[in-house]
Amino acid sequence: MAIRKDDPVITASIGPALSLSGLRKSFGHNEVLRGIDLSARDGDVISMIGASGSGKSTLLRCIPMLEIPDAGTIAVGEDSLSPKGGRLTRTEDAIARRMRGHLGFVFQNFNLWPHRTVLENVIEAPLFVQGRSRAEAVDEALALLEKVGLAEKRDAWPAHLSGGQQQRVAIARALAQHPRAILFDEPTSALDPELVGEVLKVIRRLAEEGRTMLIVTHEMGFAREVSSRVVFLHQGRIEEDGTPAEVFGAPKSERARAFLASHFDRNR
Repeated sequence: MAIRKDDPVITASIGPALSLSGLRKSFGHNEVLRGIDLSARDGDVISMIGASGSGKSTLLRCIPMLEIPDAGTIAVGEDSLSPKGGRLTRTEDAIARRMRGHLGFVFQNFNLWPHRTVLENVIEAPLFVQGRSRAEAVDEALALLEKVGLAEKRDAWPAHLSGGQQQRVAIARALAQHPRAILFDEPTSALDPELVGEVLKVIRRLAEEGRTMLIVTHEMGFAREVSSRVVFLHQGRIEEDGTPAEVFGAPKSERARAFLASHFDRNR
């Protein structure tokens, strides 16, 4: 699918695509996020790294309100919310739905509808959430499946696909929503090593097109290559936020230095 210069997905606009301010989240007595401030402008590719349990996935899930923060403000485009934990009010829920409509989310474990074909998975949101015509949704879905290298799988069931193929379908499904930003929660963590490359190749291509993306990842080499910014989280706080050269080449935080040294030692 050709990307036009006037494509609303990648056209720059005034203000950040999304921003987080003072974000906090606890599960019982465990405070997972401890005051997160982060913003992404159109075209930013931000990789979030850190040890397991540092709050990366929780942070990502709070943006579309899959987890409701206890404090702080989340803004996506012109909409913003400052929830206080617990249930959203009816008004807040309506705002959250609008915000989700501007976000694509790619999960660790694909989350495809098992009873729907590949094509049906991709057209689900355009048809039933955005109210687009079936002809338009199908045409775009076929172009997106071609984009991720799966046009021939349009009528396949998810169970008949490899993990890498399922994740590429999930990426096509996210793109079909015309998102302002795409959130990737460890998109290769559930894949066999030989399938990781095919998914990273698709994400790399999206970065080259100027897509706005937040990526939770343990793939340090990929993060260094594809990101415009890298964020290192430790115990629910951002301890490093800079370019790949800054974070990987000269981290200021002692914890970031130890984390990166440990990771690269393991992969020698």
